[in-house]
Amino acid sequence: MSVPWAEFLLLPGDGLLLLNEAGRLEWIDPLARQWLEPLLPALENGGLAVAWPSLQERITALEPQLERAPQDLELPLPQGGDPLPLRLFQTDTGLGVGLLRSGLDRELVGEPSLAALLGSMLNTIQDSLLITLAEPLDAPGPLIVYANDAVLQQTGFSRQEVLGRSPRLFQGPDTDRHVTRRFGEALRRWERAHMEVLNYSSSGRPYWIELKVSPLTDAEGWITHWVSVQRDVSERREGEQALVAQALSDPLTGLPNRRGFTEQLEKALNHPEQHLALIFCDLDRFKEVNDRYGHAAGDALLLELSRRLQTVLRGADTLARLGGDEFVVLMEHLKEDADALVLAERLRACLAEPWRHDSEELWLSMSMGVATCGSQEAVHAEELLRRADLTMYRVKEAGRDGVAVYDLAVDREVQQVVGLRHEIEQGLRHHRLLLDYQPQVDLRDGRIVGAEALVRLHNAAGERLSPAAFIPLAERTGLIVPVEQWVLAQALDCLADWQRQGRRLHLSVNISPQHLERGNLVQELLQEQQRTGADLRDLTVEITETVVLQAQAQAEALLLELKAAGVRVALDDFGTGYSSLAWLSRLPVDAVKLDQSYVQQMAEDERCTTLVRGFVRVFQEMGLEVVAEGIETELQRQRLLEMGCTVGQGYLFSRPVPLSASPWSS
Repeated sequence: MSVPWAEFLLLPGDGLLLLNEAGRLEWIDPLARQWLEPLLPALENGGLAVAWPSLQERITALEPQLERAPQDLELPLPQGGDPLPLRLFQTDTGLGVGLLRSGLDRELVGEPSLAALLGSMLNTIQDSLLITLAEPLDAPGPLIVYANDAVLQQTGFSRQEVLGRSPRLFQGPDTDRHVTRRFGEALRRWERAHMEVLNYSSSGRPYWIELKVSPLTDAEGWITHWVSVQRDVSERREGEQALVAQALSDPLTGLPNRRGFTEQLEKALNHPEQHLALIFCDLDRFKEVNDRYGHAAGDALLLELSRRLQTVLRGADTLARLGGDEFVVLMEHLKEDADALVLAERLRACLAEPWRHDSEELWLSMSMGVATCGSQEAVHAEELLRRADLTMYRVKEAGRDGVAVYDLAVDREVQQVVGLRHEIEQGLRHHRLLLDYQPQVDLRDGRIVGAEALVRLHNAAGERLSPAAFIPLAERTGLIVPVEQWVLAQALDCLADWQRQGRRLHLSVNISPQHLERGNLVQELLQEQQRTGADLRDLTVEITETVVLQAQAQAEALLLELKAAGVRVALDDFGTGYSSLAWLSRLPVDAVKLDQSYVQQMAEDERCTTLVRGFVRVFQEMGLEVVAEGIETELQRQRLLEMGCTVGQGYLFSRPVPLSASPWSS
């Protein structure tokens, strides 16, 4: 069967213009532009209905026929003259209008020469072009009757191997059958098809093509052939796949990242009869490595850790890095839950050898949480990850370096702790921290001589949390450092304002052991002094005697640095530790704060009164100021005065209040 070239192609010398669905001009070639020059402004602005109304009417009348095949007609231009031969055909975006040469001119072109001309032209096209018969649609499918040279170059097949075969010749083992099925369905509806599909060359090399297939019709409108234009898009697809792989993997270790691992876990959970386990691993005290040796060393440690962990995994296990120092292992095809604990202990054993950095050795440990899922349990990927993460957190809370298995009974408790940690993080990020100030007064006349800054947290529910509700957790998780850095910044802003107003009041802030261990507290204070202009001589840093007892040499050195910077130092909660007065006498402190438990017991316990009297006398002889905490009654104030204590704070004078409601706000 010869291909009716003249029925679906324009010839050299024909003009062409393309219109959008609204009838406005989208594109026009030079020949058509020459013929239709007077109409162009109206075509561009008002569309075909304005520029050439008679043609628009004919198009509307021929619309049903245009859906099946191109339509030829003759029509004079609006300005008059002889009828112009036109060919109308639908495009993906609107309508094509061909301006044909005279019928006589077209008849002068013989079919053999036309076929040769078109064949030569099509072989110059870089895209692959196939023409098949319209039927059969069932296997083996429409047979190829024409293939240009680009097809042969792309596939490696000869023309003899291609002609008379189905395009299924180019499909292979990884060709998506869902795509080819949709393609077949479009052909059965005698519709155009547009998709991307994986094909194979004669040597078995896979390549991706963008495939556009359109039907060709005869003079009666019957579909006789399919024309397929194929463009190689392998490079683009490979780039896309590389981006997907990059998006699903950790750039440092090359392991799956959280997104990639979650996708893999979801597939595993959807597998029938699946019994699996997750082991959530978190390196203990990794932040100290980054702080001490730098992030490059931290990255080297993570690479080494990932290498060690992989050495003990089974073939069916998957290791992923979720972020930071968090790793997770997926165990598929688990026989029993105990197998997960066995592997977890093997993972811990990976850290038996120290990690070496330069000439130093660092002994590492991990906290691990295990969560299992049986074949009869319906659990989403994120839920299983959450369980393993919560369980790991329990190990952290219990002292680190261990393994625990998820227990539903403690889930709620752990969730509360994790939720509070999240509240602290959100408080820092979204400015939900605030300071209250409790006045310190001269017990003799009630005159305000200073204040203690106490941090509060507004949670997401709008509740106001006291330090006792969140500071212990902040200390365990390391969040106390940024919290106290915020407190110092706010406190020095307040202190600078007081000083500019001529108020010389002492302001006290509490500093945690974790903050002291960093060793840069003085540097932080000096930076804030430079920012605010505050005189640090009015600032008092409060530390507990327990902190001093735990690291005496380090604490003494830090106290000396604070004194050199002009900062006053107070020993907080005295009496709750085990310090000796002889040793205390050597510490460079300015004040001692009596714990409120002593103050409140004085009325009931005469021995306590005697003890407090002795403390006050000894401290005064040592040249230390004594500040009594927790004064709630007039009797307590009077007894403290009788003992010689002249400064105190407590509910008798004021509760902690916002700065705007404080006695010095006016």
